[in-house]
Amino acid sequence: MAIKKKRLSSKALVAIILIVVLAIASAAIVYVATQSSSKPTEPGVHVGDTFTYSLMGNSILFSQDASTPAYLSEYNETNYYKVIITGVNGLVVSFNTIWQFTNGTEIQNADTIDLSTGNYSGDFWAIYPTNLNINNKLYPKEPNTELIVNNTGSQPYSSGNRTTDYWSIEKEFTDTNDPTHSTTMDNLIEVYFDKQTGMLDYLDNVLEYNNPEYNILITWQLTNSTAWGV
Repeated sequence: MAIKKKRLSSKALVAIILIVVLAIASAAIVYVATQSSSKPTEPGVHVGDTFTYSLMGNSILFSQDASTPAYLSEYNETNYYKVIITGVNGLVVSFNTIWQFTNGTEIQNADTIDLSTGNYSGDFWAIYPTNLNINNKLYPKEPNTELIVNNTGSQPYSSGNRTTDYWSIEKEFTDTNDPTHSTTMDNLIEVYFDKQTGMLDYLDNVLEYNNPEYNILITWQLTNSTAWGV
């Protein structure tokens, strides 16, 4: 007796085609994700690059017993803050900093930052790997998963537009010396940095204290660079 072959209906054929298409699409997504995640982390700065910033600190006092912190005078009496790249060894970037004040005095340091972890020495930390994209971690081995690129945009300069990455984070801290745990400080940091070099372009740091009640605003603004015309 001959066996009659059963033919698939048109609906079954469509279902099979959809399954195949989805399987191919899923494989493509996995491949792209793998390629993206395996993209090597690299520094974007070079020996000899310099980056100069203006610094400013402001305070807003909301209660009579609040006072402006003395350290803000360092920001408002700044002539310039310069970062000079002195070495690039793998993912470790070495640099000198010159913090010059309006009275002519200055503070000089020799610092480093590891672009795999974000670990740094000194008082300057805003250097990142090159070509980071949205949702990329700022440093691949940094354990804080909140430290990622939130957005990407364009920044106009005298030498033309450049792509700028942006990240921000906000945390509330409690004064452990207050047994009521009602004394807090809210810390908001917003950072814009050049996508190609990974160097800081603009930084806002807002500190909000509630006891006594006052706010602090610290800003860093790039004013000059040898890497491009600011």
